[in-house]
Amino acid sequence: MLFTKNKKGDKNMVGLMDKTLKGLLATAIEKVCVLGPEDAKEDLKKLRDMTEEIVVFWNLDEKYIHEFDEKIPILK
Repeated sequence: MLFTKNKKGDKNMVGLMDKTLKGLLATAIEKVCVLGPEDAKEDLKKLRDMTEEIVVFWNLDEKYIHEFDEKIPILK
């Protein structure tokens, strides 16, 4: 699905990015449960980087990054 008519900040796109970021966080939590903290670290770093990339690109609230860091403190 292409969103060629949407602009950054469009409500539909913000809603989609919200769901995407929640999905990345849920994936990170599941990876810790399945793989364990040590084995999941590389994947968690990639998920954290993607979370930050989406927030910066779409100019979203940094709450998503803070929430990731709070719920996945392994990377600190």
